[in-house]
Amino acid sequence: MHPEIPKLLQLQERDQRIRALQKDLKDVPRHEMAAKTKLAGDTAAVDAATLKVKEIEVKIKGVELDIQTRQNTIKRLGDQQFETRKNDEFQALGVEIKRYEADVRALEDKEIEHMEELEAARAVLKEAQGLLAATQGRVNEELKALAERADGLKRRLAEVEAERAGLAAPIDKTALDLYTRIFAKKGDAGVSPLENGICGGCHMKVVSGTIQAARGGDILAQCDSCGRILYLVE
Repeated sequence: MHPEIPKLLQLQERDQRIRALQKDLKDVPRHEMAAKTKLAGDTAAVDAATLKVKEIEVKIKGVELDIQTRQNTIKRLGDQQFETRKNDEFQALGVEIKRYEADVRALEDKEIEHMEELEAARAVLKEAQGLLAATQGRVNEELKALAERADGLKRRLAEVEAERAGLAAPIDKTALDLYTRIFAKKGDAGVSPLENGICGGCHMKVVSGTIQAARGGDILAQCDSCGRILYLVE
């Protein structure tokens, strides 16, 4: 076995852990987004219920304004009726007053209907707000846990990267550069076992010369198919 192989295997173990930690760290924002999307439905329900309440309140204010307008008209007609000396004019004003009074009663009935609608809408809003608060609580806990996980991953990543730097320092530069290029390209391993003439990385059979090179240990043997550095397992 080439003397650099054990060192490269130790380095590779750290690189694989670094790659896994980086992946886990990269996944944290995705999990955070997934947690936040849980609020979307409840938030939309609160927004819709709030809008419904406001719409009904606007209707009630509109009816109240119409009632006030007609009551002012009734008062004005009453004043005119009090001042008139003509019987036919008095009676005509009386008819108008009764018509406006009927309008007021109809509007008051409508106001009561809207008030009942408002009460029901407020109940729906309260329930939606309760559901949102409960969901928000769960999401806050989940986001807190994810933040703590991210901090832990960053600390561990820094530790492993420091370990890697220490392990890489004594490795022959040529061997280190070759391994680094292969690991970056393959993503899983730059050094693989060679067993029964089969590369452990790509599972392809290698030629006898490669087996002899791996056995001799004078050079870093590489797989004929994938290029990974090989060490012989016998």
